[in-house]
Amino acid sequence: MDVQRRVKNGDRSVDIVVEDKGPGIPEAMHEKVFAPFFRLEASRNRETGGVGLGLAIARTIVRYHGRDIAFSQGDPGFRVTIDLPKKV
Repeated sequence: MDVQRRVKNGDRSVDIVVEDKGPGIPEAMHEKVFAPFFRLEASRNRETGGVGLGLAIARTIVRYHGRDIAFSQGDPGFRVTIDLPKKV
């Protein structure tokens, strides 16, 4: 899958943006995927797909720093933006 990554350097924050051309995460599931041990794809198991902690851990770290992770639809595809504070 073709994945694009870029960093946007703002005055007070740095955004890490990851986009692909896949279907993404259905909007109704955007909050649920951050729950510990939640796995969106039922076909995965612990041997091949992890235990569902990655997004929960990532969001906890980013929110600890006063920022957040956001999902949005790309054109086409899906976009994840990780907003991090910039040290000044």
